[in-house]
Amino acid sequence: MTSYIAKTWSKVAIEDLCVSGMLANRKLSQAVADQAFYEFRRQLEYKCSLYGSELVIVDRFFPSSKTCSNCQDIKQDLTLSDRWFTCNSCGVFLPRDWNASINLARYADGLSVKACGVVNADVATVKQEVMSV
Repeated sequence: MTSYIAKTWSKVAIEDLCVSGMLANRKLSQAVADQAFYEFRRQLEYKCSLYGSELVIVDRFFPSSKTCSNCQDIKQDLTLSDRWFTCNSCGVFLPRDWNASINLARYADGLSVKACGVVNADVATVKQEVMSV
């Protein structure tokens, strides 16, 4: 998967997750450990470098899931069990991870260099949350 991502997109945005904090949660720890987040990020870092892609690490405190991708309003009461994002301001209704991936792409695009007035729209985002079983 990391090879495919690094070869396919020129810019990849991932969140800097607090994996040790998620491992401390006894309800999530097994699912988090099974995902091997550190190994995924490690491989993605070196493969993006190898294939010439730019890897953007988004700060862990950036509210990608809580921010409306349409109007940028922040929904403070969003919980992990909410799998759909409904904006209280504009009414947009999207899957939570889809909404977050749009926000991550915008974050990464905001950091990109604009050449000749053209914005690079070739951005891949990886938004992955662990659900308790």
